[in-house]
Amino acid sequence: MIGTAGTTEGGSTGGGTSADDRDPDNGVSSADTTPERTGDDSSSERADAETPRRPSNDDLYELLSDRRRRYALHYLLQRADADGGEAEPVPVGELAEQVAAWENGKTVEEITSQERKRVYIALYQSHLPRLDDEGLVEYDDDAGTVRVTESLTGVDLYLEVVPSESVPWSTYYAGLTLANGLVLLLAFLEVAPFDQVPGLGWAAVVLVSFGVSAFVQLSLSSQTQLGDEGPPPGGTNEPESDDTD
Repeated sequence: MIGTAGTTEGGSTGGGTSADDRDPDNGVSSADTTPERTGDDSSSERADAETPRRPSNDDLYELLSDRRRRYALHYLLQRADADGGEAEPVPVGELAEQVAAWENGKTVEEITSQERKRVYIALYQSHLPRLDDEGLVEYDDDAGTVRVTESLTGVDLYLEVVPSESVPWSTYYAGLTLANGLVLLLAFLEVAPFDQVPGLGWAAVVLVSFGVSAFVQLSLSSQTQLGDEGPPPGGTNEPESDDTD
C-alpha cells in the first residue's frame, strides 16, 4: 500500500522535500531556487515610487492644447509661485472662478453664476481627473482642492502663440538666415551695390539683425510662459470649445 503524499523518499513525513520537488539534474529543491529580494531591488523600487510622474512631450502638447486645462495650470502655477514655490491646495471653486473670468474676458467679480458653474462642472468631471492621471496635479475630490505637482513646478512651460497674420519664430529665423546668406553671397561676388560695403560691415549687419531678433524674442517669451503674472498665454476671451474634454 502506498503511503500518504506527504511522505518523502526516506519515509519521514511533514515539512521534508519530496523527490518530485527536486531538480532531477542537481537534486536542488525548487524552493531553493526562488530568487531572494535584495536591498538594491528595494531601493530601486523606492526610487521609482519617489520619482515624479511626467507625461511625454506628445502627451503634454495634447494636454495643453485644451484651453481650460491650460488656464487651470496657469492659475495653479501662479498660486504656487505666490506661495514661494510650495504648491498649496487651491479650492476648485476658486479655480473655476478665475478660469471662467479669463474665458469671458471679465474680472472674477463680473462673471455670472452660470459661467462659473459651466467651468466648475467641466473641471471636476473631466479636466482635473485627467491632469491628475497624467501626474501634473494632485486632485482631492473629497476635499474639493487641487494643486500642481513637483513634475510641473520643476519645469518652465512656454507656449508659442502665433497670430494668424504672423509667422513662428522658427520660420522667421530661417528666413533671416537665408536673407543674410544671400546678401553675403552677393557681396562676395562683388555684385553692385553690395560690393560697396566692406566685409566687416556686412558681418556687423548680420550680427545686429540676429541680436535684435533675439532680444525681441526674449522679451516676448515672458508673455508665453505658463504661471507668469497676468492672463494666460494667448490672451483671454477666446472662442469656447464645444467639448469639455
